[in-house]
Amino acid sequence: MNYHLMLEVPVTRTCAMLLLSIALSTVAIAETLGSVLRSRDVPTNQFSDSDLGAQIDFWAASSSDEPFLLAYYAVDPSQDPLSVVSSSIRLGPLHVVRYDPATRGLRRAEFPKVSARLSFDEIVSCLVGVAAIGERHGMIEIDTHGEPSSGCVMLLSPQLALRTTVAGWPLGWVGPEYAIVQRAELDLTHIAVYDLRREHRTEVYPPVPDAYRGPSSSGRGFGIDLVGQMTVNEAAKVFGFVARYDAGGVGEQTASQVKPLVVAYVYGLRDGRWEHREFLPERLMDLFGVETVGELVKGKPQAAFETLKAPRERPARPERSRPGSLP
Repeated sequence: MNYHLMLEVPVTRTCAMLLLSIALSTVAIAETLGSVLRSRDVPTNQFSDSDLGAQIDFWAASSSDEPFLLAYYAVDPSQDPLSVVSSSIRLGPLHVVRYDPATRGLRRAEFPKVSARLSFDEIVSCLVGVAAIGERHGMIEIDTHGEPSSGCVMLLSPQLALRTTVAGWPLGWVGPEYAIVQRAELDLTHIAVYDLRREHRTEVYPPVPDAYRGPSSSGRGFGIDLVGQMTVNEAAKVFGFVARYDAGGVGEQTASQVKPLVVAYVYGLRDGRWEHREFLPERLMDLFGVETVGELVKGKPQAAFETLKAPRERPARPERSRPGSLP
């Protein structure tokens, strides 16, 4: 699976939703379960004839051969086809298949309801269109996306037991312990690191305080878009990215008065806490002798923390409750 943003231009929210629609239309072509399984040489003796002949929709399969993974929704033939679109945020149950060619072991699971906690008082359904499925670090990851910005990361064991869910969509992994997720809230991009061992989410972006955007995270209350790809150094537990701030979407007059700003951010796990450093990208060569944030994170992961002073510590925030699945 590819967890990185590979675009070389700002990934606007409108552009992201357009790309998502194209991606979902690609993986959501209605086929029968039997045709998909046979195309990947998966034995079908554990499935009934009705299961194999049923159409599936909003599905995705793993790109690698071992193991083969499939997540899908069965199409109800009695349902009005147009209602699938109108009720796409209420899909279910979700079916998951895992087949290991080496052992010829096949497992199946069904999830009638899966939810994730977006905040203390808001729950979102994870049963929306499947965008991707894959296995790494001994866990199965299912990414779902809906309209306008709903979606989840579902984490399953190889035995297809649901371990936990995280609201948002994935940007990367820091080893097997931490997942980096992004979500939209009030037209702002938020990034969090989810600790799989403690089942705890730490909000890391936008940082407070932010030296370049003002004393609060809303110091520049305009569009926030990631530029290019996020780079992760799993061994060093460091990741970095570039964000662009502008006044797009708030009116031509306001946009003409606000100069766009591009800021580079580097985050690292230091003494059990996620610290960050921020700087203007044009200073990369002078500060660190590299041209891109990717080169800095991959080749000199600790340089930003050794060179730049840490920002003032913000007040401690209460630990969020477990964002796991709900019945």
